[in-house]
Amino acid sequence: MSPALAYASYRNAEITTLNQRDLIVKLYLGAERFLLQAAMAIDTDQAEQAVIGARKARAIFAELLSTLDRERGGDIASQLAALYTFFITDITDAMAVQDSNELRKIVPIVANLREAWEAIPSDIALEASTADKGHSINLRR
Repeated sequence: MSPALAYASYRNAEITTLNQRDLIVKLYLGAERFLLQAAMAIDTDQAEQAVIGARKARAIFAELLSTLDRERGGDIASQLAALYTFFITDITDAMAVQDSNELRKIVPIVANLREAWEAIPSDIALEASTADKGHSINLRR
């Protein structure tokens, strides 16, 4: 097995064994990383890398938005939907004018969301995953 194939298998196994909370935390971490990569790329005039980072961050928020369970999530799901939509719009606007500071302003908000999800105790996270409440992310397709 090639090293690339072995790594891909490892990553797939890692993702498919995560509970909902841990999967959402990973998505937030990825969004933070891609936003910072895009901002640094703007600062160093690496336009292609900035676009790639911004596109990946937007894709994460689009996925989070599409997996919200608005029926079960109620007001929280509506508020998250508005926030994810804001992130997508703000990233698009920041990229249009190449404003790295606007991208950096989003990072602490995402970090706060991530920290809130990380604070959910494991037993509750496992229970929520089993009940399929909140986000309905399924990367096990």
